[in-house]
Amino acid sequence: MIKLKSILLVVTGVATMGILSGCGFGWTTSYIYENGEQYVAGDREISDKIEAIDIDYLSGDVTLTESASDKTTITETSAKELTNLQKVHTWVEGTTLHVKYCASAKRLDLNFLDKNLNIALPAGTNLNDLNVSVSSGDIEASCISKNINLNCSSGDVNLHQIGTSDAINAHTSSGDVALSVENANKVDVSVSSGKIDINAGSIRQLNSKTSSGNSVYTLARVPQDSKLRASSGDITINLPKDADLSADLDTSSGDVSYELAFAKNGDNYVCGSGANQMSAHTSSGDVNVKTIYD
Repeated sequence: MIKLKSILLVVTGVATMGILSGCGFGWTTSYIYENGEQYVAGDREISDKIEAIDIDYLSGDVTLTESASDKTTITETSAKELTNLQKVHTWVEGTTLHVKYCASAKRLDLNFLDKNLNIALPAGTNLNDLNVSVSSGDIEASCISKNINLNCSSGDVNLHQIGTSDAINAHTSSGDVALSVENANKVDVSVSSGKIDINAGSIRQLNSKTSSGNSVYTLARVPQDSKLRASSGDITINLPKDADLSADLDTSSGDVSYELAFAKNGDNYVCGSGANQMSAHTSSGDVNVKTIYD
């Protein structure tokens, strides 16, 4: 479970390869996006109310914190002096803050930048939308937001969600996903190669899939509908002992075990009223249903 107390949101991107890693190969790259002429380069203070954030930061640490100020403050550090083209670029469109790694331009020199970004929001900021994309690196976030989308091409995703969210989406091609969820209507997680760890107070609908890796779900309240998949790896589900659940538990190569007072009804395992539906399937691995103890 992620423990972040004063931080509203932390996003970390650590690049691992190519020019995104800060290594120099003597080449340049193009980074093109719409409305590039609207963006402001470098550090700044924003007085506008921010209700949505869209971050595309290719490489480096990005930290979004809670601030005592009534303004949103953007600061960036680097291993070397940056040109305006190399600096972070931001644009406030209405109540949406757009954040880009650098200028929209061709033949940019992005070698050896080792940039880090800090965005400080006024205390109590409640977002409608948070979108974070990192090409190569990790995402770590603690936030209050109605909708949350976190995407990595290569890296880990760690989220501590506060309050109530309509939808949470977390995806990585190569890396682990760890979610701490207070309350969410729908959670969708996918990992191509890596582990999944979800600790939740309340999720109404849960969809989770990993191609290769173990997954652990600790659910204080049984979701109304949940689909848990693993191509290769164990699935462990921790539930209240008085759970109302009808579960389809299956493994092609492995064992099914449980601590709940299940009764078998055809292919389903039923506990209590059986009101909530769950399916957990792994092609190669075990399926374990355990009891959450006080």
